[in-house]
Amino acid sequence: MPRPAPDKPGLQAERTLLSWERSAFGFLVGGALVLLRPHGPLGFGRSALAIIAGLLALVALWLGYRRSRRVHTETRATTLPAPTLEVAVLGYSTAGFALLIVTALLLAP
Repeated sequence: MPRPAPDKPGLQAERTLLSWERSAFGFLVGGALVLLRPHGPLGFGRSALAIIAGLLALVALWLGYRRSRRVHTETRATTLPAPTLEVAVLGYSTAGFALLIVTALLLAP
C-alpha cells in the first residue's frame, strides 16, 4: 500500500535540518567549554580542541544541508533515502571528539 502524501511536504526536510543544526551547536558548545576551563593558561591543546570543534560543527552543518536537500527533493518517493553516510560521519566524529577531550583531560597537569 503506498504511503499517503504528507499534508505539508516540506516539514521532513525542515526537521532534518534542525536536528543537524542542533548537532553542530553541540560541537560549538563542546569547543567553548574546552576554552572556558579555568585551570591554567590557554595552551595549544585546548586551542586545537576548540578549532576541531568548530570544524566539526561546519561539517555537521554541511551534512545537514546535504541531507535536507536530499529529503526535500525526494519527498515524492515512497521511501526516503537512508542517511547511512551522514549518520556514520557524524557518529564517528562525535566519538572521536569525545575521545580527544577525555585524552586531553587525562593528560592535563
